[in-house]
Amino acid sequence: MRGWRVGLMIAALIVAAAEGFLPARAADPAQVLKERLATMKAINQAMREIKVYSGKGDFAKVLPAAQKVADLTAAIPGLSPEGSHTGKTRIKPEVWKNFGHYKELSGNSVQEAKKLIQAAGKKDRAAVLKAFSDLANSCTACHEPYRVPKKGD
Repeated sequence: MRGWRVGLMIAALIVAAAEGFLPARAADPAQVLKERLATMKAINQAMREIKVYSGKGDFAKVLPAAQKVADLTAAIPGLSPEGSHTGKTRIKPEVWKNFGHYKELSGNSVQEAKKLIQAAGKKDRAAVLKAFSDLANSCTACHEPYRVPKKGD
C-alpha cells in the first residue's frame, strides 16, 4: 500500500515541476542563458511575422505565429531560474526580487497572444491589429523593469 503513495507523490512532484510550481534548477547557467536567448529571439521573429502577415491580412499565417508567441512566452519564467543572469545577458537581477510579478507579466503576454489568436481566427483585421498592439505592449511592460536596454535604446 505504501508503494502507491510514494508513486503518487513522485507523480505530483513531476506535474508540479512541469507546471512551474517548483523553482527551476539551473545545472548549467550558460545553457539556461542560451535557451532563454534563443526563446526571446524566436518570440521576436514570430512578432515580426505577425506584423507582416497581419498587415497583409494573411490571418492563416498570423495564427501559428501568435500560437508560437503564446507557447514561448509561457516558458519564460521556467527559463529564468535564479542564478541565470551570468554572462552576456540583459536580464536584470530585479527578476528574482519580484519573481511573482515577472511571472504575472509573462502570463499577461500569453493572454494577449491568445486574444490575437482569437482575432485572427475571426479574420477581423482591426481586432488583429489591436490585439497585436496589446501583445507588444505587454512585452514592453516586462522589458522595462526586467531587461537592460540595448545601447542606443
